[in-house]
Amino acid sequence: MNAMSTSPIDLIQEGNNGSGSDSDTSHDDAPDYYQPISAVDDQEDLDDQVNSDEEHHHRNLSNGYINPVENGISSLHVGGVDAEQNEEEEEERRREASDTAIRRAFREEESRRNAPLTPENAMRVREAMRGVSFAGLTPDWANQIPEDRWIDQLQRLRQPQRPSGTV
Repeated sequence: MNAMSTSPIDLIQEGNNGSGSDSDTSHDDAPDYYQPISAVDDQEDLDDQVNSDEEHHHRNLSNGYINPVENGISSLHVGGVDAEQNEEEEEERRREASDTAIRRAFREEESRRNAPLTPENAMRVREAMRGVSFAGLTPDWANQIPEDRWIDQLQRLRQPQRPSGTV
């Protein structure tokens, strides 16, 4: 028989060469300097693989999440629709309240302007107007009517015009 001497160390090395783990390296393939593990290398390996979970070949980030821009989702706010709807409803309520306040202010102003003067206030206005003189042209009718009749003429001008019976 051909006797072949095999030592236990030779058997271990032969067993490791064919079925070694991924972390085992042969000395011929190992570089002479340190090469850090890169995320880029992992991405290239992931692109070649097809997983049932990744039918669309999304690029995973290093933290395990899918890049939201590539996935087509920019952001997702839980309860964002309710908050947005509440903001719109609140804005609508504010707008309606503002419109109501504006309408009420216009009505109040109009009623003040159209309110008749009390006799006391009318007397105050007359007293104040006695000292006022207007510069400029006098109306045509002012020369034709004596001063004591001006009040009657002004009251007639102030009255609303009635529609005439003749057409």
